[in-house]
Amino acid sequence: MLVLSMPAILLSQGRITAIQCTAFADTVQIVFVATDTIREYHRPEVTAGKAIVRFPNMQFADTARLSGCKGVTVSTTQIRTFAVARCDVGSFEAVSIKRSGPFRVIVQFTGTSVQTHAVAGTTTAPPRQTAAWELDVVVLDPGHGGKDVGAKGVNGVYEKDVTLSIAKQLRDLIQKELPKTKVVMTRDDDTFIELYKRTQIANEARGKLFVSIHCNSMPTIPNPAHGCETYILRPGRNADAAGVAERENASIQLEQNTGKYSQLDADRLIVATMAQHSFVRFSEEFASLLQRNVSAKTGLHNRGVNQAGFYVLVGASMPNVLFETAFLSNPSDAEYISSAKGQQQLAQAMLTAITSYANFYRKSIDKTH
Repeated sequence: MLVLSMPAILLSQGRITAIQCTAFADTVQIVFVATDTIREYHRPEVTAGKAIVRFPNMQFADTARLSGCKGVTVSTTQIRTFAVARCDVGSFEAVSIKRSGPFRVIVQFTGTSVQTHAVAGTTTAPPRQTAAWELDVVVLDPGHGGKDVGAKGVNGVYEKDVTLSIAKQLRDLIQKELPKTKVVMTRDDDTFIELYKRTQIANEARGKLFVSIHCNSMPTIPNPAHGCETYILRPGRNADAAGVAERENASIQLEQNTGKYSQLDADRLIVATMAQHSFVRFSEEFASLLQRNVSAKTGLHNRGVNQAGFYVLVGASMPNVLFETAFLSNPSDAEYISSAKGQQQLAQAMLTAITSYANFYRKSIDKTH
């Protein structure tokens, strides 16, 4: 049996968090997406018309369920240290496997039946078993925490405290106004949580939306830069965006093992972005709703939707954004987001954005069924 691997030592089991399917012409592609590098995989074994793929030193998360195609099934199991997937696409002529960056492996079947593998709606829509799938789990991620204080405001407040306060208020509002929506917090007290664990929490909770809440800051204090902005995961397209990501990503220096981030250079961030292609339009839609609602309801300057390589968003298997509420390095912004009134208004505006997004999400899912 031929084993394809990357030259590295696997210290612990990685997690495969999503299985995505795309069908076109006579070809079906099944993509396995992980939060950790998939260092090894075995060539598919064809048995009884089904292809069996083994991933050494990996395990399937509860979120690893097939999405995207009709007439295709993937059953998963754990055999000792192997994550094993049994892929059934009906009849096919050939099967191949290839890597698509460190976090994705593609199994491709050719010579399949178009009728059997009609795509369920568009491949960009999140999976759903019924047309009435609601936005039932929202994950709120208060940035920083514990020994990671984040930015320090001109008025002496810490980012970790502001983000936690806003997140708690938003959680309470969601629970009151959207009682069918479960809210998961990556932290609900002054605790340090590693960046990579935050999306793991979201994936394991089967979140349908991940919102990482932060406060912006400039290197020089005080600073005239002001307003709110929302980021989606893509390599930074300007120096300002790259600088914001660099400051937020610096939290990894407080983690015990920073090696897991060593491969996240610009090229691999592009790959990580591609892994989110099936729901990127949902991330963009929510980011736009968030900016419009927060700016309108709080009076904060709308700095728009931007993109950068935030480590905390890598590996999320659901629509996700990083929201910079305002600048702690600006006296006016810092006073506003430190106040009870400002935090309440921000939480209320974010709730409105989430409610609008839930309607958009529901209509989009309904169109695929």
